[in-house]
Amino acid sequence: ASEVLADRAENVERYESSRDHDDEPYNDREYSGAPLSMNATYQEECGSCHLAYTPGLLSAASWQAIMTGLDEHFGENAELGSDAQRELTQYLQRHGADPQRYQSQRYLSGTQQTTPPVRITQLPFFIREHDEIPERLVAGNEAVGSFSRCEACHAQAAQGRFDEDELVIPGFGRWDD
Repeated sequence: ASEVLADRAENVERYESSRDHDDEPYNDREYSGAPLSMNATYQEECGSCHLAYTPGLLSAASWQAIMTGLDEHFGENAELGSDAQRELTQYLQRHGADPQRYQSQRYLSGTQQTTPPVRITQLPFFIREHDEIPERLVAGNEAVGSFSRCEACHAQAAQGRFDEDELVIPGFGRWDD
């Protein structure tokens, strides 16, 4: 646990030092991913076990790393047939975060390009956006369980919307920082 906290602190520090924050509002509708409904295979294969995360939350390199490690996908074997593997890898890379797009710059800011992150929850941007939410409201909350369950608090997560003005933590209510 202390190793995870140290990683989180290092990622936040790297994020903060990588850009000048003036806390300008951002528009979630500018996210860099494709609408999730564009790929039924992604919804079926990935969405059967967890939220089919918006492809624009991770870079193409991150998606490549995830897709080549499906035999050990966060402790589970999630291997796919070769056709589905190829289709999903292409889809995720094509719609992954692109450093040339405004919203992707925010998601990718502060990440190490040598080792692409494979957990959205380890992105410096994610950590910064969630750093004020007490652990007891997430991991200590049966209705949430972990920060990786975006859909528990973000009602429109499946549509790629993570607007903090619409954030509702089960058993707690609307979160306003």
